[in-house]
Amino acid sequence: MSIAKKLFLSFIAVILLNLLFFKFVFEDKIIEQLKNDRHEQYMLEKEAAERVRFNQLMKNARFKDPVDARIISEELPNDLMYQIIVENSEGKEIYRKNSQALAKKGAGMKAVSEYYFQHDPPNAGRTIIRFYTDESDILASKGVSMMVMYIYGSIVVIGLIFVALLVRWILRPVNELSRITSEIKSGKRNIRFSYKRNDEFGQLFHSFTDMVDQLRYSEDRQQELISAVAHDFRTPLTSIKGYASYISSGRVTDQARVQNYMHKIEERASALEELMDELQDFNQLHHEKPLNIDRFHVHTFMRSVIDEYRGKAKMAGLGFRSKVRVSEALHIYADEAKIRRVLENLLNNAIYYNKPDGSILLTCDQRDTHLLFSVIDKGEGIAKEDLNKIFTKFYRGEKSRNRNSGGTGLGLTICQNIVERHGGQIDVVSELGEGSCFSFKIPFHPSV
Repeated sequence: MSIAKKLFLSFIAVILLNLLFFKFVFEDKIIEQLKNDRHEQYMLEKEAAERVRFNQLMKNARFKDPVDARIISEELPNDLMYQIIVENSEGKEIYRKNSQALAKKGAGMKAVSEYYFQHDPPNAGRTIIRFYTDESDILASKGVSMMVMYIYGSIVVIGLIFVALLVRWILRPVNELSRITSEIKSGKRNIRFSYKRNDEFGQLFHSFTDMVDQLRYSEDRQQELISAVAHDFRTPLTSIKGYASYISSGRVTDQARVQNYMHKIEERASALEELMDELQDFNQLHHEKPLNIDRFHVHTFMRSVIDEYRGKAKMAGLGFRSKVRVSEALHIYADEAKIRRVLENLLNNAIYYNKPDGSILLTCDQRDTHLLFSVIDKGEGIAKEDLNKIFTKFYRGEKSRNRNSGGTGLGLTICQNIVERHGGQIDVVSELGEGSCFSFKIPFHPSV
């Protein structure tokens, strides 16, 4: 069932409850009041009739002279509207008298009851008393019933109109959201909401707009990623294909050249392997696979990293220094492979973004509650406007976009995720043209 139908049925239920409340509370009170008024009138009529009967008995009902009937009227209440008629034995009217209240009202009165008193002896005639009421009172009684019906009808009609307007007002932002969702589904991204109110829906639309902007940004970055990955795959694959073609053609007979080509093929294959590792690490960000926490020796770990990257820095024509200021016996609990992945990414960036004849400094310092790793280069540095973007997915610096192999823009995002999952923090300090310092903290529980 749609929201509109649910709201409509809910408000209809509220209207019906109001009608029932009115019926069982107000209608009963109105009808009860009318009954009380009618009962009082009836009791007055009955009292008057009983007085007449009593007088008739006392007088032996000898109405030979119509003037004697005045006694009856003298005993009746003055506020009653009545008429006394005396008829002889032949049924002819011999006396008629209207009460003062009836005489004042004049026309428009309606007889509501009659009482007959037989004279004694029976053939001597009879006395008739008619009681009247204002016809407007009867119409008023009927009018009350009609008024109640009109009230019921008005409540229903007004309620339905109110419900329709309220449902339309409530569903307007929902319909707007549905329209925008359909546009997004069809591929549109440059959308804006016409709903501008500062309420819960307005806040929802603001958040939804931010989400769409983020989606558009991610899609743009993904397109760049696809282009970068395609280029990064094509370049080493083309080289591998070319070198393999030379070797397989038999035109290269010099063993040294063959070895050189084989080395080039191995380098390009390693580049592809690194790219695949980066994409795989990025994919794991969305699956949040558990970290492989285990105990490892910090000095042994750092020596392995230092030995590997001293050679890489030398091949790149860069100076490399390291400082490991931790206890020789220190062991920590962490995912060794992931921590190594962070250091490798930062060191690869330091090599890639460095200046010719530049240098790299790798440090590891023991603090009271954590290890502090730092990678410092004397390279090109990062512009201030880019510092708050470098950890964003798919973001690549200007140099990355211009060089033949600029990476995917995922490395620092992966590093940040790994560090934060260890409960740590990664930071960067950089000055354009002077170099950068990336540092991250890994909390530890030392176990010697």
